[in-house]
Order: sequence, then C-alpha cells, then structure tokens
Amino acid sequence: MSNPSPAATGMRACTVTGTARSPRAIRPTTPIMLDGAVDRPFGASRFPFPPNPAMIAARGRSQGSSAEARMSDRLIFQLGTNNWQRGGEFAPGSGILHEAHHHAYNALPGVRAYSMYPSRRQRFRDEDVRVFALEHDIPICESISPVSNYRWHSMSEDEVNAYRQRLTNEVAEWLDEIEANSEDRFSLAISHHGFMNTVVMRDVIRRRVAAGRGLMPLLCFVHGTELKMYANERRADQPAEYPLRFLPFMQREKIFDYHAPQHAVDVVASISAEQIEALLDFFPEFPRERVVLSQNGFNQDVFHRLTDPTDLYADRAKVLAGFMTQVPEGSGRQPEPIAPADGFDAVVAFCGKFADWKRLDALLRAAAIYEQQERRILTLVIGSGPHEAQVEMHDLAARLGLRRTYFLGPRPQDELAVLFNCADVGCFPSYREPFGLVFIESMACGTPVIGADSGGPRDFVTPKVGMLVPETDDRAALAQSLAAAVNRSLDEGWKQTKGPTAEAYAKDNFSLVS
Repeated sequence: MSNPSPAATGMRACTVTGTARSPRAIRPTTPIMLDGAVDRPFGASRFPFPPNPAMIAARGRSQGSSAEARMSDRLIFQLGTNNWQRGGEFAPGSGILHEAHHHAYNALPGVRAYSMYPSRRQRFRDEDVRVFALEHDIPICESISPVSNYRWHSMSEDEVNAYRQRLTNEVAEWLDEIEANSEDRFSLAISHHGFMNTVVMRDVIRRRVAAGRGLMPLLCFVHGTELKMYANERRADQPAEYPLRFLPFMQREKIFDYHAPQHAVDVVASISAEQIEALLDFFPEFPRERVVLSQNGFNQDVFHRLTDPTDLYADRAKVLAGFMTQVPEGSGRQPEPIAPADGFDAVVAFCGKFADWKRLDALLRAAAIYEQQERRILTLVIGSGPHEAQVEMHDLAARLGLRRTYFLGPRPQDELAVLFNCADVGCFPSYREPFGLVFIESMACGTPVIGADSGGPRDFVTPKVGMLVPETDDRAALAQSLAAAVNRSLDEGWKQTKGPTAEAYAKDNFSLVS
C-alpha cells in the first residue's frame, strides 16, 4: 500500500532558503486501519496509524461527523533529525520532509501539530516549533551530509548518552507544557529516522506513562541513512569508520521488537519498497503488516514546466548564462557563467550531495566520454559537500579535461526547478538511493531521468519516463552505461517523447496539491 507523503520539495544538498508551503488540498488516499492497537488506548480498538496527513484526512471523510468530533483536538508531535531550511541554513531531505509534514498536518481541520528539530545555527522558538539547540553540528549516520561532518561514530558513549538525555528532557518538558496550556493530550508521536530520535521518543513515552499520562502511539518514519549506517556496520569492511556499535545498541534497546514490553514503535512508514526490506532484514522481529510504504511527494507549485511568460527550455541559453559556477574556497579557480563560447546542443543535470554513494565521479567520467563526441553536451552539477569532497570532484573534472561541466553549488528550490526545465535529461546514478525525490522533481519539470537499477527509483522509473542502467560496483563500467544512456536519450529525443509522460506521471502519482 502506497501513499505519497508530503515532502514539499527539496533535495538533500540542493536547498538554501525558503520554507515549505502548506498544500492547497491534500490528495485523498485510503486510510490504513491496523487491527489490535496493542495496549495503546485511543478511542476504539481500531486505530489508524497515519504515515501522512492524507490518511488522517481520509479517515475523517470516510467515517463522517463522528470521526470529525474525535479529531477536533488531536495533537501530533514530530521529532526531526535534521534542521529545517530556515535562517539561510541548508536542509537535508529529511528536514524538508519533516517541515512539509508539519505544515500539512496543521492544514487539516481539528489537528494541531508540533515539531522539534536540532540545529547549531537556528534559535527559533515558535508556538508550534522548537529548535533543539546544539553547540556542535548535527550528528549524522553517514560520513557526509550537506549540513554536517559530525558523525555519531565519532562521539563517545558519554556524549551519546548526554545527547539522548538532554533531548529526552526537552521533548518531555515541552509536551507537558503544551498539554498544560491546551488541556488536551497528544494522540500520536512521529519520530524521523529509525535511530536516536526513536529511542528518545520511547524514553519520553515511558516517562509520560510513569507520570500517569497514558501511552501514546509512535510512528517511526524510516528515511534510509540510518539503514545505510547499520549496513556499513554489519558488513564490517570499514571497521575504523563504522565499528559495530549502533546496530547492536538498537537491538539491545528492543526498539523494533514489537512483542517486547519495552518496544518503542507501533508502525513504521518507509519511503521505498527496498527500504522496507532492509528494515525487516535488520529487525525481523518487527511485524511486516505494521510497515507501510509512504513515498515522498513533491511541491507542484515549485516543480513544473515553466512556460510563462516564455518557454524556459526554448530560451535556455539566455537563462543558463545568468547562472554562475561556485568553486571551492582557496582553490584559486574563478566562478564563470554557463555560457560556452561555441554554444551547446544539450544539457544533462545532476543534483545531490557529494557522497560516495551518489557516484558523481561516475557521471563525470561519463561526461569525459560524451564531451569527446560531436554533440555539444553541458553537464550541470548542482549540490555540494564537505570542502575536501568539493576539491576532489573539481580536481577530477580537471584531470578528465572536462570543458562543458559546470559546478553550481547548492541552489534554492525555484532555481533548481529552472535548471531542471533547461535540461534534456536528469542523471542521478546513486547506489541504492533510499527514495529519489530528485527524480520526481526532474520529471515534474518535463525532464526524463536516468539512474541506476537499485533502491527507491526502481519503484517508479519505467521506460516511459527514463531509464535505469545496470547496477555495478565497477565505476568505469557505470560511466560507460551512463554515457550510452545520455546519448540514447538525446538521439531519441526523450525530452519531447518521454518528457510529457514523465511530467504527467509525477503529477498524477506524487503531487501534494490538486
């Protein structure tokens, strides 16, 4: 069962400013009703655990006024892992998703949603949003993030425990404050990522039970980076970087051991079918019937074909000339406009963080192949990473002699939509991409896509909207496949033949607004 979750735009390394807008109308979807709400007393014994607001709305519509009455004062709390895109701070995909969920929940009648997320820079304190203030970067499960290089594996046990305890205290105290002021009780908690946030919410719920506040259902939204961390630990081929530490920790805590008294999670929502299988591989004790597929959605107000007042694709030479490249600090390189002296024939767009599994290096090697051919193809690299990763990718492009490849750095959502409109094809060769929202955003702009045959894109990239090249560990072979796919897309005119289908598919299946 799949429902588009309200991720109101955004790429993990491609956002700068702006806030997600509340959707005009949430698309109705089938409510998920899970029998036997364990010992979670909320209304009747059949409790809908909603991985997205559309499902809450659907429940109300399908059950009439009595359901509306029960929803009249429903409080929902979300605990995010990453910051929102506020105050000029970059936001990873999960932060964008969390913010979009928050706005969408609050757009529903009779629902009040509250959220907390961490940040080193932000200090906002709104009525419905609190920042968990940090004196260090946000801890991350991977080695690279658009917003942080501070890894959980680099933290001592004392540091991890202190983080857990302080976050537990702040969440519990704020929930108590909200309930005291509103005289209502929280009916649902949502933790983003199946790691520390979920442990913290279990701790908070335990504390509330001990204080006589009753149990609160907990939905865990699995994003993927935590599963990659567990996979790296279990594979044991990088013991210095990923020692076997947090997977055993989660197993000892029995967070996903549904039948254990100390279990935390009642329902899991995941963004792709592959992520569901990965979760159940790590935690087979969690019931499959309590895992739902909740794919990301995109903001159609931002990502769509731009034809007014002029068609951007037709006028793209002028449009692209207004963009300047971004260079690593201290590199000695100079920014330049996207304006090759001899013009160009086609455009390939990439967007993502400079992490190894995104495999930007394979695309650069593919560019080295197709740049040698007669067709003048530009490659636009949107996104960024740690300084050393930026230097590495720029140096690789220089060694390969790339003359038509432009590094544009992270870009705001409206600019990303412009760049996708100008492209003939989007190319995102990630290894086992958890979902692949950037594919959907590219498609929404009428631009077909190329990816690798693994991860979330396998759920929706079909020959009608693009192509998935064979998965391989051989980066040189992958580069050859990508170059061949790019050439094929241009030879067959995919922008004209597949673009309209891709646009319609994204709108019909993943749009948040109607």
